[in-house]
Amino acid sequence: MATAAGGGIATGHGKAVTAGRTAVVVLLCAVVVACAVWASDEWGDTTRRQVVAQSHERVQSGLGMIVPPGNARLPVADPKILPGKGSSGEISVRFSRAKGNDWRVTARYRLRLRESDPLAGRLRSAPTSFHQVSTVIPGGYGTLVAMQPAVKETETAYPIRCTVSQASARGTVTVTAEHSVTFADLTPGRVVSFSLNSLSPDIKGRPAPIPPGRWRWSLDVPHGWGFSVYGQPSQQTARTVQYTLPARKSTLVAAEFVRAPTPKKDTDPPVWQVRPGSSPEALLSLLALLAVAGGALTAFLTAPGGSAASPRRTRAAIAVTVTALLLAVGALLIHSYSTKWRVLFWLWGSVSYPHNALIPKTLPLESRTQGTLLGTVLFVLPVLAVTVTLHLRGGRFPRRGELCLLAAPAVALVLMAWLMGAGGWTRAAVTCLVTASLAAGAVYGGLRLGLCGSGARPWAAPLAVAAWTAVATSVVLQVLPWDFQWSPAANAWTTDDRTAGVSWPLAFLLPVPWVTALLLLTCPLLPPLIRPGWKGRLALGAVFVTALLPWWTTLRKPQRPPTSDLFAQLAGQWPGDDFIYGVRTVASGAQIMWCVAVVVLVAHLYATGIEPRRLGPGARRDCVTLLLFAAAATVIGAPDTWLPYWTTAAALFMAWAGAHLLLPPSRAEHAKRLHRLTGAAHARVLNSLARALLFAEGRHRFLTSSRGTLADTSLPAGDWEDKWQSLRRPTAADAADETARLKGVALGGSGGRTAWHNGRTAVAATALLTLPWTVWTAWQAQGYSGVPEAVTVAGAPTCVWLAHGFVYGYLYPWLRGNTPVAKAGWLWTVMSAVQVLLLVPRLRVPQGPVALSVFLLLAQSTVLALGLALFWEIRLVRRADLLWGHIRNFRRLSSLATPLSAVLVATMAAVATVLATTWANNVTSPVENPSPSPSATPSTPERP
Repeated sequence: MATAAGGGIATGHGKAVTAGRTAVVVLLCAVVVACAVWASDEWGDTTRRQVVAQSHERVQSGLGMIVPPGNARLPVADPKILPGKGSSGEISVRFSRAKGNDWRVTARYRLRLRESDPLAGRLRSAPTSFHQVSTVIPGGYGTLVAMQPAVKETETAYPIRCTVSQASARGTVTVTAEHSVTFADLTPGRVVSFSLNSLSPDIKGRPAPIPPGRWRWSLDVPHGWGFSVYGQPSQQTARTVQYTLPARKSTLVAAEFVRAPTPKKDTDPPVWQVRPGSSPEALLSLLALLAVAGGALTAFLTAPGGSAASPRRTRAAIAVTVTALLLAVGALLIHSYSTKWRVLFWLWGSVSYPHNALIPKTLPLESRTQGTLLGTVLFVLPVLAVTVTLHLRGGRFPRRGELCLLAAPAVALVLMAWLMGAGGWTRAAVTCLVTASLAAGAVYGGLRLGLCGSGARPWAAPLAVAAWTAVATSVVLQVLPWDFQWSPAANAWTTDDRTAGVSWPLAFLLPVPWVTALLLLTCPLLPPLIRPGWKGRLALGAVFVTALLPWWTTLRKPQRPPTSDLFAQLAGQWPGDDFIYGVRTVASGAQIMWCVAVVVLVAHLYATGIEPRRLGPGARRDCVTLLLFAAAATVIGAPDTWLPYWTTAAALFMAWAGAHLLLPPSRAEHAKRLHRLTGAAHARVLNSLARALLFAEGRHRFLTSSRGTLADTSLPAGDWEDKWQSLRRPTAADAADETARLKGVALGGSGGRTAWHNGRTAVAATALLTLPWTVWTAWQAQGYSGVPEAVTVAGAPTCVWLAHGFVYGYLYPWLRGNTPVAKAGWLWTVMSAVQVLLLVPRLRVPQGPVALSVFLLLAQSTVLALGLALFWEIRLVRRADLLWGHIRNFRRLSSLATPLSAVLVATMAAVATVLATTWANNVTSPVENPSPSPSATPSTPERP
C-alpha cells in the first residue's frame, strides 16, 4: 500500500512539474508576442504619420512652388508677354486611348482678349510665340510640367502655334491652341499630377506675375482612370473636375491610371481554358508540404545519429498534428463563409495595398502576418537551423562568436531601417530594439534559471537570440522605412538620396543570414585542403549573397530606385509606395532557404559517405530528405502556381512514400553487409558469378547441339551422360538459386567503393543522360526573378532526376531489387509518378500536346533509368577486371532486350522532341502568374 501510495504521489508530482513547465513556456511565448505587438503598433503609427506628412507636404507644395529651370525644354516666362485687363480663358485637359497600352493627353487652350490688348496684335503677327503665353496663364505651367515626361526627343514640350479669330472689328479676340503627348506602356498605378498653383520662373529665376482676369482649368478622364483633388473645385463629377483660377489655396489634381478598360468578350468560346486555382486544394497541398517536412524532421530525431524517440515526443507530435488539422478546418470554414477576409486566397493569390490607405487605418492584418513570415524565413530559421544541426551533428551548441554572427544581420536590419527613415523613425527603432531585448531577456532568464527543466539550460542563449531576431525582424519587415524629397524633374515627392543609398546595403543584407548559416555548417565538413579561411569565407559569402538576389524581377515601377524592385520581390513592398500581400512574396525567401538546405545536406552526405566500407548512421534519412527536397522544389519556387492543385499534394506524398518504397528499413543490415565488401571480395564474387553463368551457358549450348548428335548416333549415350555430368558438377544442385544469390551479391553491392564516390558518379551519369532536357530548359528559362527561382521552378524536373540518380549510387546496396536493372525499374516507377504529378500546373496547352508532354517526360525518365542501370552494370563488371559480355550474353535475345529498349526509347524521344519544337516553348517557359491587382481607389485597399 505504501509503495502504491508513493507511486501515486510521484506520478502526481511529475504531472505538476510538467504542468508548471508548460505554463512557463506559454508565458514566455506570450511575452515574446506581446513585445512584438507593442513594437509593431509603434511601427505602424510611425508609418501612418509618415504617410500623412508626405500627403500634407504634397498638398502644400503647390502654392508658389517654382520648378528650377533645369528643365530646359520648357519655355522661360517673359513678364512682358501677359494678357491684359479684361482677359479670360480656359485650359481643357483630356485623356484618351491610343494604340495598345498607350494613352494620349491633349491640352486645349482658349484665350479671350480685348481688341486693344497688345498681346492680340503680337499673336496675330507671330502665332508661334504662343508658347511663351502658355506658361504664364494660370494652370498653364503646371499642365506643361505634368505632360513633359511623355515628350520625346524629337517633339516639343509646348504648343507650337495658335490660331486667332475675331467676329467683328471691335469684338473679342479669341486665341486657340492645342498640345498633345502620348504616355507609352502605362501600368496600373501611374500618376500624372497637375500642380495648378505652380508659377513659371522667368530668366532670373523669379516667379512670373499672375495675369489678371478669370481663368478656368478642367480635366476629363475616361473609364480606367481616377483622380484625387486637393483644394476646392468649382465643379466635379465622376469623370471631370473644374477649377477657377487663380485659387487662394493650394490646388493639385492627380490623375491615376487604375486599370485598362475591360476588353469586349469574344463571341466564340475559347478552345481550351486553364482550370482556375482552388483554395481547398491549396490548403491540402500546404498541409501535405508541412506533413512531409514534419516527417523529415521527425526522422532526424528517431534515426541513428539523432536523439532517441520517446512516448512524450510521440504524444507531442500527435497533438501538433491534430491542432494543425483543426486549424486547417477552421481556416476552410472561415474562407467559405466569411465575406470580410478570404483567408485562403493568400495561399495562391496576391493583392496590392496602396500606402495612402494607411492614413485612416492602422497596418492591416496581412501586413503583420507577412512581416512575421518574412522575419521567420529570412532571419529566425537560420538561427534555429544552425543550433539544431550542430546539436544533432556533434552534441554541441553554437559558440558566442557564432551566435554573434547569426544575430548581427538582425541588428544591422534595424539600424539600416532607421537610417532609411531618418529622424522620424527614431522612436520606432528604439522601441523595436527595447522590446526585442526584453523578449530575449525573458527567454534567456526563464531557461537559464531552470524554470523549464535543467535540460533546457543549454538552449537559453540560442533561443534568446532567436527571440530577439524574431521580434526585431518581424516588426521591421512589415513596413520598410523611407524618407521623401521634392523631385523637380518628376514634379512629385520621391525617395530621398539617403534612403536610396542605404537601401543598397539593406537589400544585400536580406540573404546574409542564410549565407552565414551555409558557411558555418558546410566549411567544417570540407577537407582541410580546400577548407577556406576567414578571408575565403568572406569572399564566398559576397559571391553567394550576390547570386541569391532576384536581379531580374518583373515587379517594377517607373521612377523608383532600383532597390525598390528588389524589395518588392523579397519583402513585398516598394518603400514609400504600395504593398503586395500573398504567398508569392514569401517564396523568394523560401527559395534561398531551399538552396542553402540542399547544399548543407549534400555536404553532410559527403562528410558521412567518404569512409570506406561504412554507411553513415543517418544515410537513409538524409537521402529520403534529399528526395523530398527535390520534389518540393516547384512548390517552394512558385507556391502560388503549384499549391492550388491537388496533384501537388499527391506528388509530395508520392515522393515520401516512394522514398520509403525505394529504401525499405528491412534492408538495412543486408545493405551494410554488401557495402562492407572490399574490392577483392567483390572481384571474387563476380568471378564466381561469371563461372556459374559460363557453365549455365555451356549446358544450354550442349543441350541444343545434342539434338543432332544423339539423333545421328555420332555421340554415344554414355559419352553424352559423362559430358553432361561434367558440366553440372562444378555448380551446386540448385544452380538457379546459386546464380540468383551470386547476382544479388556481385551486382547488388558497392564494388568496394565509398558511398560518396558512387553517388558522385551516378549523379554525373544522370546529368549526362538528362542533358538535352536540362539544356533546353535552361535555354528557355526566361522571366524568372533570379537564380533561386530559375533553379527551383525551371530546373525542378532536373532536380528530381539528379536527386534520384544520386540516391541510386549513394545507397545502391539499400535500393529495392538485386540487380542494376531491377533497382532502376523501381527508381523509374517512383520518379516518373512524381514528375507526372508535378507536371499538371505546367500544362497550359490543348489536349494533344498534353499527351505529348507526358510522353516526353516518361521517355526521358526511361532513358535515364535504363542508361543508368546499364552503366552501373558495366561499372561493377569492370571493377572485377571482366568484360561486360562475360556477364550479359548479347547473342541471346533476352540479353539484347534491355539495351535495345533503351535505344528504341531514346530514338522515339528524339523524334518526338523534333516534332514538339513549337510546343516546348509552352511547357518549359515560366508559368505566367497574374500580377497583383491594384486598389481601385486610392483610399480603400482591395480585398480578395
